[in-house]
Amino acid sequence: MAWTDLAGAPGAAYLLEGELMPCFAGGRRDDDPFDSARLRFAANLMVRTCSHLKLKGPFAIQPSREGNRLLIQCAVTEEPDFARLAEVAGGSEIEASLWRGRRHFQLDEACHDALLAIAGPPDGRGAGRRARAAAREAEEQSRYRWGRD
Repeated sequence: MAWTDLAGAPGAAYLLEGELMPCFAGGRRDDDPFDSARLRFAANLMVRTCSHLKLKGPFAIQPSREGNRLLIQCAVTEEPDFARLAEVAGGSEIEASLWRGRRHFQLDEACHDALLAIAGPPDGRGAGRRARAAAREAEEQSRYRWGRD
């Protein structure tokens, strides 16, 4: 489901917010705190987790940068789905404000392992093909450049 559909009516949905910790997905303290690749990886991990849990109702995932924090927001419409995700992700209930319920958790190595156990590894079937195509394109382009002697 589109994020705007659920976020536009927060009274009809529950929100889980996962904050990416520096150690998430092999990150290090000296890594870029606004690393888009890790944020994308976390969003894909949450989508796969929701799909493999076979949630009863619709869900939406949205990566977010709030202040100095990287967040993955997951909205679900069904209370049992919210409870199942909360059990897997951990964390704690926080002020729901406009949402039916709201939970905050930390995406650290332990949470990553728990989500990965459900979601499974990412589908990399196209990654090698895309890399080979990009290499062929770069090689083709290099043929048209003048070499320096």
